[in-house]
This record gives sequence, structure tokens and C-alpha cells, in this order.
Amino acid sequence: YSTTMAEEQSEETKTEARQFMADLVSSDPQSKDFTGGDGIDMASWKKTYATSSSSSSMMEEFWSMYNPGSSSIWTMVYDEAESNENLEDTIAISKDFMKQTESIRDHCFGVMHILGDNLDIKGLWIFNGPDPEQLFGANEDSSWYTWTEVGPEPNDYVKKAVAEYLTPADGKLKGDTIRDTQVFG
Repeated sequence: YSTTMAEEQSEETKTEARQFMADLVSSDPQSKDFTGGDGIDMASWKKTYATSSSSSSMMEEFWSMYNPGSSSIWTMVYDEAESNENLEDTIAISKDFMKQTESIRDHCFGVMHILGDNLDIKGLWIFNGPDPEQLFGANEDSSWYTWTEVGPEPNDYVKKAVAEYLTPADGKLKGDTIRDTQVFG
């Protein structure tokens, strides 16, 4: 008789894990609280991202601009990572994705990292609007990625997850070495 890791965990640990995931990922991507509006001043944010010398001040500036009623934050994971054979070609995939997104440059910001020996592509995108629908219409390659909303409320878990992508520590993202980063800004 073998038990799974989930069966071995205490009920308290399971409850904490469920709450952590509920805080991190919204179950309702188009929240009733989405009020619209102008969203983040992307030109100002992109300038802050490009010129900030301090990770903490950059993140403070981001959270001062972010309003879950008019903007949304999404992670992306490339679904075909097992077909990535070398770093150069994988970088080309990221660059091509960004090139195809040019038509909505004023409405979004994104960071795409290539990770580890497996050459996984993971990224974080910020949109003015409740979802990446504009991106899906502008870039047909978006269908090769799995998209997950982070938040929308900027609690501590969400802030940590966003900072991991925007200001990775020690050249790593969730323990994987970052081999390349492309910024859509």
C-alpha cells in the first residue's frame, strides 16, 4: 500500500495550500469588480522598468500604478517546450512572439524568460483590460501558450509572484536558471 504526498499532508497543511492558491490565482478571470478605465500608463511603466536601479522601488512604483479594476496580470507557459532544441532557436520564438504583438504595444507589457536546460519559456504580461483577449486577436501564436491570471487583488502572494518575474533574484525564476530574457516594452 502506497500513499501519495497529498494523502500524507495534514488537513491544516492542505487548507493552507488551498488558501495560498486561492489568493494567488483568481477563479473568476473577468471579475465583477472590473470597472474599466484607462489602466496603467504603459509608457510611464515601461520607462520605470527600463531605468530603475532598485528592484524594490521599481515594484513599489508598479503597485502604485496597478488597479485591478482596470488592468490584469497573467502568466504564460509555452506548451511546446519539449520541442525546443537550442537556445538560439528558443530565443527566436520569444522574439517572434513579441514582434507579432507590436500592434497592441500601448496596451500591454511583458517579460519572457527562457529557463534551464529544458529551455522552458515562461512569462508575465500586464494588460489594460480584464484579460489578454486583445493579444489573442493580434498574435495567433498566443494559442501555443497556457495563460493564467495572477490576482487580481495585489495581496502579498500576488506581489511576490509578480516580483519573481519582473525582478528575478540570483538569475533564477522559481529555482530554474534564466538563460535569456526578452522584454516587450
